[in-house]
Amino acid sequence: MRARRGRISALLTAILLVILGSPGAVAQPASRDVTADVLANRNVKLSGDAVVRLTSGVITYTGVITGEGTFTVSGTGTLVLVKNSDFTLPKDRRRQKTVTVGGNHPVTTIENPDPPAVIVHRGATLQYGNGSGGDGAIGHAAQAPEVSLNTLNHQIDGTLDLAVHQRINLGVISGSGLVKQRRNTWPGIDLPGTHPFSGTLYVGTGADYGSLHYLTAMPHVRKVVNQGSFIHNAPDREVVTDAADIYSQFYGNDINFHTWGSGVVRMSGVYSWSDNGSDVDPALSDPSRNFATVPHRDNKRGINIEGATVTWGDGTNNRFFLPGNENTVYINMHAEGNGTRSVLTLDYNGPVTLDAPISGGRYHDTMADVGRGDVVIAATRGNAVTFTAPQNYDGTTTIGEGASLRLGDGSPQGDSSLLRTGKIADNGELIVQNASKGAELAKISGKGSLTQAGPATTTLTGDLTYQGRTTVKAGTLAVTGGSLAASTAVDLPAAGTRLDLTRAGDQTVNDLSGVEGSAVAAVGALTVHATTATTFGGTVTAASVTKTGAETLTLTGAHTTPDAPWTVREGTLALPGSVQTRQLTVEPAATLRATGTVEGAVDNAGTIDATGLTVRGAYTQRPGARLAATRMSVTGAVTLAGTFEPGTERGPGVVIDNRGTGQVSGTFDGLPEGAAVGALRLTYRGGDGNDVALTGDSGASSDATTAQAAVSDFGPVWWFSVAGALVLLIALLFVVRRSRKRS
Repeated sequence: MRARRGRISALLTAILLVILGSPGAVAQPASRDVTADVLANRNVKLSGDAVVRLTSGVITYTGVITGEGTFTVSGTGTLVLVKNSDFTLPKDRRRQKTVTVGGNHPVTTIENPDPPAVIVHRGATLQYGNGSGGDGAIGHAAQAPEVSLNTLNHQIDGTLDLAVHQRINLGVISGSGLVKQRRNTWPGIDLPGTHPFSGTLYVGTGADYGSLHYLTAMPHVRKVVNQGSFIHNAPDREVVTDAADIYSQFYGNDINFHTWGSGVVRMSGVYSWSDNGSDVDPALSDPSRNFATVPHRDNKRGINIEGATVTWGDGTNNRFFLPGNENTVYINMHAEGNGTRSVLTLDYNGPVTLDAPISGGRYHDTMADVGRGDVVIAATRGNAVTFTAPQNYDGTTTIGEGASLRLGDGSPQGDSSLLRTGKIADNGELIVQNASKGAELAKISGKGSLTQAGPATTTLTGDLTYQGRTTVKAGTLAVTGGSLAASTAVDLPAAGTRLDLTRAGDQTVNDLSGVEGSAVAAVGALTVHATTATTFGGTVTAASVTKTGAETLTLTGAHTTPDAPWTVREGTLALPGSVQTRQLTVEPAATLRATGTVEGAVDNAGTIDATGLTVRGAYTQRPGARLAATRMSVTGAVTLAGTFEPGTERGPGVVIDNRGTGQVSGTFDGLPEGAAVGALRLTYRGGDGNDVALTGDSGASSDATTAQAAVSDFGPVWWFSVAGALVLLIALLFVVRRSRKRS
């Protein structure tokens, strides 16, 4: 029973605490209803919280509000203020601090904001000004360096309608309703502070989202309607972020960017047209309408970057900031009077497409001048940006590590290009995929790769120091200036692809690979350097071809260069295909491993490993050189020196099939005619009399080749020996026969 009474007592105590408040709490007095005063246009002096209860319609209030307290508008209908009011919060609710840093370039922030002093409930509308000269607003100014702050913070769950022709500051904004600035009500809205507001901001004329002297953040704002100039600014060393989706409803609006020093503005929402919905909840019926021209160009919207540093995207999604094309959007990059140029960074974690040119004209006439700035594809893994319009900015295009930039989408309408006056700093992947109109690119540097992926020719015209792979997946990649020597590899993985070096002078390519039907064409000297083993099945043409590098290059194609010398200077050239050349030279540090055909002379000062090699020309082996051969045929003169290694499994037979008429000149080192080579013997007069062959080690021939060699070696003596033996045999047979008759 006592326990039950105790529980009842505790419950009653809790109820009393809810009703009366917790111990030590100060109960706030009920809001004073000032509706009658407002209806009578009497001035209101606050001595605490006050409320106006609207019923319907529009009430225009010509009085002013002063005193100390808060002002709330509730109910339904609209309250219009045509005179400025100024009051303060009660002292016990004031906690807000302003903090200014920066010395000569002061930046002010607001800490621990006061509770709202102006409150608009859902369903109610508070209107500042009547739009025609009656500029009423509520505020209490506090001056900070270079900026005036309103200490009366606003909570808007209904609608705040700004129809004033004066600069307006609403303090820190909270709530979930609509803050709407009307059209043509300059000079605009200031938005200093971090605003918990989660509703819709309607910019009808102009709004400053940050400045050189204050920061703005609206992390929860749902949507922004921009019908004027939505101006974003970041002070030195600060990042100002706007994550809202922004909607345009009519022609003639833009977003302008200004920054100071190292300040950055980051936009991570989408700036889209709105063809339906409401001011509170704008929407677009079909995303494709961002790209289609509509009557009066109502969906035209733009960007002006005024010597500022701007980022689109925050690396966490691939919702592109400005969907549209040259008919529906414009992007201008300008330079400030002090020479500060614009920088635009695209930072996404998936594929995005920019369908409009970046240029530098004035507002909608964007192509009237060149853009003055740089573009950066941020080093975010998966950041794959495609440009589908010719770009018109003069600065550097930087591709970050792990990111890619694609010029052209493969369709005739989606070709793109960059100005030749600009530079490309490629630390990721640059892909050119134009279908109809070729692109000319100059001054490419960095650690990244370049891929030619479209049928339209891409031409590299300037200094080329990029270090990544060069791939020709489709069409032609032409080089008319600079060198590909810094590119780590060149690959032509599809038939019909072509690397055109005919206007580039002498060239070096590294780790060449490709398939049958591809081609590398040069008119100067071509050096192919191998740091890894690669196979090229296409064709090579050049004034001369030199193989360098320690690894193996395998050529399986047919290379028609009748007047060009080929040189194997280092490493191994494997030749299962054919080379038509004036002469192929194997230098002392190099190896030719060949099963194919050399249409020309071969000069060996290094090593030749020949299994079925055909030389349609002379073969010369220098002192110190080495031949490791099972069989090769030579149509020209054969001159030998150096060493010979037949291999451990080599049997008797022809080693060098000398199809010329002359005898072999010279011998291998330490291997005179008839010298033992393992279990075999070497002859330089084998085969049809002038072949290099291996024979068995006995006097009898092991095959027809050995027999012919024996005939060649012993000549007439052999015939005399045979004749004498026949004569003796006949005489013996005659004697035996006569003796039998006598008996």
